[in-house]
Amino acid sequence: MQSEFLFTVAEVAVAFAGFAGLIVAISGRQGRSAAEVRLDLVLLTNVLSASLMTVAFAFIPATLLGMDVEPSVAWRGSAFLYAVSLSVYLARALPGQVASYRAAGRSVPLIFRMNAGFVMVAIVSQGLCAAGVLPTLVYLPSLLLLLYVSGVSFVRVFLSVVRANPD
Repeated sequence: MQSEFLFTVAEVAVAFAGFAGLIVAISGRQGRSAAEVRLDLVLLTNVLSASLMTVAFAFIPATLLGMDVEPSVAWRGSAFLYAVSLSVYLARALPGQVASYRAAGRSVPLIFRMNAGFVMVAIVSQGLCAAGVLPTLVYLPSLLLLLYVSGVSFVRVFLSVVRANPD
């Protein structure tokens, strides 16, 4: 049951990444400032990163469970990798993303701030799960949070392209 859920989450994340890449590839960039084009690339990178991390964090516990690793070890180890990887990603990516919005003359949207908050909640919950403070079932809602971030990021890319090409 959990493996099927994990694979379904991975499939949806791959779809977000693929469609976002396709949208950016076929959209025109004429008449846009370099800062706006850079922001579009940052948004695309955000979708791809969130989607690929969702896929990885769906496959890690499924793979470990498939190798007959003790379930609590598989979930807690996956939670540890999730918390550490996402912490590093957030620390590296967040300042650049905020700077890209500002360079394009735009304020950082509320949904972007909410997504960063959701990622921080997921990091804390996964750290507590890895430490044994929270139950391992916390992993699945945290994975859904990351999928949500991927989906919202996909919508941001789509809206950015539509705004740039109103015809």
